[in-house]
Parts: sequence; structure tokens; C-alpha cells
Amino acid sequence: MLSSRWFRIFCWCTVVAWAGIIFYLSTLSAAEVEQMNITHWWDKALHFIAFSAGGVVMAFALRRNTQWSWKKIVLINTLAVSAYGWSDEWHQQWTPGRSAKDVGDWTADTLGGAAGAILLVSIYAKRSLPHRPAPAAD
Repeated sequence: MLSSRWFRIFCWCTVVAWAGIIFYLSTLSAAEVEQMNITHWWDKALHFIAFSAGGVVMAFALRRNTQWSWKKIVLINTLAVSAYGWSDEWHQQWTPGRSAKDVGDWTADTLGGAAGAILLVSIYAKRSLPHRPAPAAD
């Protein structure tokens, strides 16, 4: 088992890995992105899903590395993921065939980051509730 210190470092490494994957995907041309999208899902849904993953890993890293309340973690997480989403849109202006500064993509990124953090909060909330046996049937 990883020590607490190493686990906290590992948590931030997952955030960096997620950000690196997003950065790499932003370097792909529109044709390359379309070729990867074998499900032909709506672009905004893919942004939402990708940034939800970022929201989960960043919220978990913040939870393991701070003493912040869940409310603060969700707020800081959403702001940070949103800022990264905007930088992703800005980065795409130099990628051939990609739309840049797409407010719809950025909105999906922001909502995805918030949803990922809220998902993690709900999982933690369910884990921390005391177990209550079901009432006996009459």
C-alpha cells in the first residue's frame, strides 16, 4: 500500500495525466478527432464526459491534500477545470480545422468539471452515512 504522502502525490499525478491527455487531444486536427470519434457522439457530450473525469480526479486530489469543506472543493475544482477548459479552447486556435474559443465547448467543460466533483461528493456522502438496517416487515 502506498504511504499517505505518496498517495497524495499519486492523486496529483492523475490530474496532470488527465490534463496531458486533454492537451494531446487538442493538438489533433479536426479530421483526426472525427476519426477517433467512432461513436459519433455529440461534441459537447464528449467535452462534458472528458471534463467530468477531470472534475473527479481533481476533486479527489483536493480532498486528499487539503482540509477544505466539500463546498469549497467543488467551487475551486469547478473554477480550475473551467479555466483549463478555456485554455484548451484557446490552444485549439492553432490546430488546423478546429474551432477555437467555442463558448459551447467551454460551457460543457465547466459543467462537466462541476458534475465530476459533485459525483465524487455524492460517493463520499454515501460512504460516510451510517448503515441503517431496513425496517422489519409486518
